[in-house]
Amino acid sequence: MINQRGFILGILLCSVHFGATAELPQYSEEKHLGVASCASGVCHGSVRPRTSTGILQNEYVIWSRLDRHKNAYNILLSAESKKIAHNMGLKNAHEAQVCLDCHADNVPADKRGSKFQIEDGVSCEACHGGAENYLTSHTDKDVPRHDNLANGLYATDKISDRATLCFSCH
Repeated sequence: MINQRGFILGILLCSVHFGATAELPQYSEEKHLGVASCASGVCHGSVRPRTSTGILQNEYVIWSRLDRHKNAYNILLSAESKKIAHNMGLKNAHEAQVCLDCHADNVPADKRGSKFQIEDGVSCEACHGGAENYLTSHTDKDVPRHDNLANGLYATDKISDRATLCFSCH
C-alpha cells in the first residue's frame, strides 16, 4: 500500500512530467507585505470560522496558534541549529540563505513591505505569494480569480502546485 507521502510524490512527478506548475512564491516579483496585512479580524484573523464564504477567514489564528510553520524561523535560533550551521561551515543558521529558504519567507530585501518580518517564519505569503498586487482585489467578488492568480496569488488548491511548493522544502 502506498503511503501519503508517496502518493503526493507521485502526483508531483506527474505534474512535472505532464504540465508545468506555477512559479513558487519566493521567486515571484510581487512584494511580500507581511502577516500583519492578512491578520485583521475582518480578513483571515477571525477567531471563529465563518460559513458565509468558502474561506473560513480564521487562517491567521490557526497559523499563529497551531501551525508549526509559524515557529520555523525560531528553530534556527536553537542550539541544534547552531550546531548544524557550524558543521556546514555557516556563521549563523538564522542568517544563512540555505536555512532561511525553508524556515522563513525568504524574499529579497527589496521585495519586503514595511510590515514584513522574516521572524514570522513560513507565513502567509511564503505559500500564497506576495500580496502586493492582489491584497485588495482577492476579496472583491467582481475580480475573477484568474486575475488574482495573474497578480501573484499562488494557487494552493491544485494538488500539483501545492505538492511542488511543499516539496521545495520538505
